[in-house]
Amino acid sequence: MTAPLLRVRARAVTPRAVLIGLLLSVFFCAVTPYNDFKIAATYIAGTQFPIGALFVLFVFAGGINTALRRWAPRHAFLPGELLTIWTLILVASGLPSSGMMRYAIPWIVYPDYASDSKNNYEARVWHDIPNYLKVTDTDAATAFFKGYPRGQEHVPWGAWAGPLFFWGILAICFLTASFCIAALVRRQWIENEKFAFPLVTLPLLLCEEPEPGRWVTPILRAPLLWVGFGVVTVVHTMKGVHLLYPSVPDIRLEWDLMQGFTSHPWSEIGPIDAKIYPLVIGISYLLSSEVCFSLWFFHLFYKAEILFGVSQNWTVAGPIGAYTYKEFHGIEAFGGGVALLLWLVWSARSHLRDIWDKATAGPRARDIDDSGEMLSHRAILVGMVASYGGIAAWMAFAHVPALLILTTLLIMTLAIVTISWVVCQAGMLFMAQPYASTDVIATTLGTALFKIAPFYTVARWESMFFYDTREMLAPSVLMGAKTLESTPGELRALFKVMVVSVLLNLVVSCVASIRMPYYNGGGNSLITNTLMYGGAQRRVLNFFAGASDVPFKGSWINVVHIVGGFVGVLGLLVLRARFNFGLHPIGFLCASVFAMHELWFSILVAWASKALIQRYTGLKGYKHALPFFMGLIIGDVVNAIIWIALGYMTGVGYMLTPN
Repeated sequence: MTAPLLRVRARAVTPRAVLIGLLLSVFFCAVTPYNDFKIAATYIAGTQFPIGALFVLFVFAGGINTALRRWAPRHAFLPGELLTIWTLILVASGLPSSGMMRYAIPWIVYPDYASDSKNNYEARVWHDIPNYLKVTDTDAATAFFKGYPRGQEHVPWGAWAGPLFFWGILAICFLTASFCIAALVRRQWIENEKFAFPLVTLPLLLCEEPEPGRWVTPILRAPLLWVGFGVVTVVHTMKGVHLLYPSVPDIRLEWDLMQGFTSHPWSEIGPIDAKIYPLVIGISYLLSSEVCFSLWFFHLFYKAEILFGVSQNWTVAGPIGAYTYKEFHGIEAFGGGVALLLWLVWSARSHLRDIWDKATAGPRARDIDDSGEMLSHRAILVGMVASYGGIAAWMAFAHVPALLILTTLLIMTLAIVTISWVVCQAGMLFMAQPYASTDVIATTLGTALFKIAPFYTVARWESMFFYDTREMLAPSVLMGAKTLESTPGELRALFKVMVVSVLLNLVVSCVASIRMPYYNGGGNSLITNTLMYGGAQRRVLNFFAGASDVPFKGSWINVVHIVGGFVGVLGLLVLRARFNFGLHPIGFLCASVFAMHELWFSILVAWASKALIQRYTGLKGYKHALPFFMGLIIGDVVNAIIWIALGYMTGVGYMLTPN
């Protein structure tokens, strides 16, 4: 389903919309670290569809604007204004979460804290790293994880100033690259290829203006929406009250499907959990049947691959310093990501040629109009050169060799482009790529060719900014641009205020993320996210410490996996383009990531529901049922906010959305 276009009456990027959007984005960025890791409530962001942003839009569209239309119609917010508010919150929401600060801050300070005489991490891994990239004040590092004595809480900003400045340069370069890549592909994906953008559908529906004589937007007058909302509210009320009062019966929404399979080889395929998330079901209902099927199918196919390999007594290695995926699929996905990148470049060759000619004042420059773009074509080119060149220079000053610099720039590009493509095409709530430079280089070339310290620097930078992210900037920028598809004259103004929102909240998020553990007993007491405060960092340190003693050896078979992933994804893309083949490579690229482990069953439920509805009632039935599934989304969002507020009052967090 394509999102509805909105009738334009006036400007979208107005002073009041910008002011409200910036104030609310600052509020959410300031409270997110405490909410996520102290209270352990539902993540305010946590996905590419942050509940905080949608809740604000729901309140403004369904409550404030309804009242204004009734009693002060001249002051009612226009659709574009509401979408500007949503966009400014959207682009900033990931910064205090896993879009940056969730990992960036602990990664800066962890090495000094973790090193001791037993593990000797400093001598084995990071002693050659420049001091300006470390928090060298041991007391400050220790207090970050263990806290200060009661009454002595403070933030030792002096210890953080140097590392924040130099890592901040890298952050600005990464954010610049993200903005520029989003601007680079905007026209191709939104206007030329007309991507579906499922995550934008509900915001656009909420912002539709009512018919003359009515005050409430059409989607909120649909009875089925409130049926879906009511079902979700009953379920979450029961589950939330059960947490507060265990004697109240619970409603089960997840099942361990591997509980009865404890013997070899079944026990080797890892957990397969069936989890029901109403929000995911609602969003997945909007997807094409092909994409929806491919997402859950490839996840189960990946599990079948593991089972087959183990049953044949093949070595099915685990990840290298990573989390839950298997090594073979990580490097296959790398090959597939390269194939996708080349395919996208080829598909957009005419558009990219226009950008190059306009940016370099080529022979066709006068015939190319870029006035309606978020950035001029020359600014895109300059921004790309500056950001990529800045990252390369930063790495060179940190003593990273050229091969690793080139590899990590490729990995970063694949992360931004692939995740943006998956989010904008398939509406994935969150997505991470199952590989980093460590996985690609170590499994093929081994680690003996490189010094350990620069290899570790690359691992830190990737982990901080784009390795396990749940919220990336580029797809959020593209979703914001999609909302103003019918008002292209406002794109550049929207882009400017998006940049302001990101830069402002980069500072707010950094301060809130550093301050939170120092004033709440240290990161070790925040046991709600042990991966963030030590788990992720320790795994990587252990890998490189081991590689410093005994270099990790690469294998030619892993090159075969990379080539296989490349050929497989390219083949699927060609088959779809030429023969309308029914499997989408989106499913393969994200088959092993944590997102699919969490979401596959809800996607399957949505696919089956949609298939049955369309089979027996056709397109008319699909449209008639749409409000019910939108009600599932709104119900999850509103109940999540209610339980976040209750979490602050009770100290008991209830996680409604994927954790």
